[in-house]
Formats: sequence, C-alpha cells, structure tokens
Amino acid sequence: MMCITMRKKYRIVICIFICLLSGCAAPKSVTFNGSMTCDENHYDITFDILNTTYSHVFEMKQGEKLLVHVEKDAGDIKILIQEGQNLSIYEGNGNVATDFSVDIPQDGTYTVSVSGKEAKGHIIFNRE
Repeated sequence: MMCITMRKKYRIVICIFICLLSGCAAPKSVTFNGSMTCDENHYDITFDILNTTYSHVFEMKQGEKLLVHVEKDAGDIKILIQEGQNLSIYEGNGNVATDFSVDIPQDGTYTVSVSGKEAKGHIIFNRE
C-alpha cells in the first residue's frame, strides 16, 4: 500500500517538474508587442500590447512645436512631455484629443514618454 502512495507522489512531482520546464506553471507578462521608429524629428510607436513606458528625447528650440497624434484602441495610456528632468509641459491620457500640438517654451532637451496598461494604439510625435 505504501508503494502505491509513493508512486502517486512521484508522478505528481514529475508532472510539476515537466510543467515548470515547459513554462505552463505561470504565464509570463508581455510588456510590449509593436514597433517603434524615431529620429531627431519624430517618434512613432504602434502597439498591440503596451504594459510599460517608452521614451524618446528631442533637442528643441523655443517657438518650435511638437505635433501629437493619438489613436487609442484599448487600455490605459499616459503621455508625458517634460523639459529636462522636472518641468512637465504636457500630461494626458489620450482620451480627449487625438491631434494636438504642444508649444516649446524654451530651448532644451525634451523627453516624451508613453506609458500603457493593457493598451493598444498608435502615437506619433513630430517636430515642427
């Protein structure tokens, strides 16, 4: 009788081990599935899944603008445009405006960040 119990325990341990090796024990969270292109004048991010934050840096001059196009299909999106490390010149969720521009108040380094939680969409920043 004890031999049968040991065999069952052995089989359970083997099954658990196989599941762990095959990756079926715990699914891995996907942070990004999409594409990005960027250069000194644009940043374009398209995503079927966005569960993280991506950023791009622009060197901007006073009086220039960032043209922003937002298509949000699902989930939560947060858009942040900062000058330097501290000064936020725009913060939004993409729910209201789909096309807008942001005036650049002074020369400097500007960081645009796109964050998502279970998000799907397309965001474009163009320097004008």
